[in-house]
Amino acid sequence: MDPLLRQVCQTLQDYHMLEGTRTLLVAVSGGPDSMALLYALWELRCIFSADLRVAHLNHHMRPSGAADAQFVERIARSLGIRCVSRTIDVPSYQRLHKLSPEDAARQVRYGFLQATAVQEGADRIAVGHTADDQAETLLLRLLRGAGLKGLSGIPPVRERIIRPLIRVQRREIVAFLTARGIPFREDPSNQERHYLRNRVRLDLLPQLKQGYNPRVVDGLCAMADLLAADEEALQAAAREAFHAACLSGQPGQVCLRIAALKPLPAALQRRVLRESLAEAAGGLQGITHRHISALLRLLHTGAGHKQLTLPRGVHVERRPDVLLIHRAPPPIAVAVDVPFPIPGTCRIEALGIMLVSRVRGLDALNGPFPTGDVVWLDAAKLGRDVRVRTRRAGDRFHPLGLSHVQKLKAFLIDHKIPRAVRDRLPLLVSEAGIAWVVGVRIAEWAKVTPATRHILILEVSRPPSDEPLTTGM
Repeated sequence: MDPLLRQVCQTLQDYHMLEGTRTLLVAVSGGPDSMALLYALWELRCIFSADLRVAHLNHHMRPSGAADAQFVERIARSLGIRCVSRTIDVPSYQRLHKLSPEDAARQVRYGFLQATAVQEGADRIAVGHTADDQAETLLLRLLRGAGLKGLSGIPPVRERIIRPLIRVQRREIVAFLTARGIPFREDPSNQERHYLRNRVRLDLLPQLKQGYNPRVVDGLCAMADLLAADEEALQAAAREAFHAACLSGQPGQVCLRIAALKPLPAALQRRVLRESLAEAAGGLQGITHRHISALLRLLHTGAGHKQLTLPRGVHVERRPDVLLIHRAPPPIAVAVDVPFPIPGTCRIEALGIMLVSRVRGLDALNGPFPTGDVVWLDAAKLGRDVRVRTRRAGDRFHPLGLSHVQKLKAFLIDHKIPRAVRDRLPLLVSEAGIAWVVGVRIAEWAKVTPATRHILILEVSRPPSDEPLTTGM
């Protein structure tokens, strides 16, 4: 077997990349890496049972885009593989969202791949990152002063994205393509030295190979594997610490016990604070090492009420016993009260949230238990008239685990929900009452019991406040 095919087989096996996969979407630009990926998976198709699909995106960024698309479509047709090709105006997207060309292309590309995977019923998406890409990424992050997570490099598997070539070097790809006479397209922009990544690939890596270590790519990739294992262990410890310190959390707000944070090692404190910011702000874009350091200083200042303002409209308040991290809510001119389809999706721009519902049978009990922003309710107990609204005077709520009904206001105060957040907190209600204080707690009467026949699965998400609420791709 060809060395490249042998390495791809080993990588697929080591990371369980195709476990349970019936349809595999292969991202193909037409360049050497993606062509090697496509032909390797095509030659190995007898070993795994997944059907192949090809996805190609014309970024509208270079004159050869249309010819590249025709090339990929022709290759896919010759292999008997269905090809989904699309053109998206990435420069317009870049200007609209004020991104770099690289970031805009990456966001659009992965959005297209995720949407195509849903359209084609694909379980996994294979992309063509190689060991050289891994080495370049590590050097770039090292130059920028990355932490352990950044130096863990590109993960071989991330959710449905898999990278079968992550252990294959570019010289092996060239040999594979040459031996089989496989054609490919060249991207002239890869030779433009005003891009830092190109300078790393064209100048820095060759110098390191020639003057310091001919196996520098192997060494960097081995380092990434070691650091990724360490990062995974630290992240697991940080998640436990976050849940132990978190008094309450819902979209836009997290409240942490200072007494639980202070004894932690600095490495865990940083990770817990990053997790909290991600929960409160809907992501970490714009958050840097400097901001986390400022948060740490705030945590360790003396008792008293102090505040800190961070990017993405995030405010941090240090109270005597708690650290409150929340996003400044936009004002609401009128109360919200909208019908909620079951099953279906409800987008409420005034609250900046999206709620998704689906109904499942008891087989849902065999899956992962709901956590965070996903809850299970007894579908029959809610009935047909279900709505999402904000609170009203006199609202009462029966929290899960309590034997009595209480005023909603008292419940929110007990859970240290800031006053500014209370008036924007979504409530899922039916004729029977409040079924879910969204992101906080469900009602006792709405919980799943042994008598439940149909489970209502609800999920809330909240995009960053400085990005428009969209349906996604």
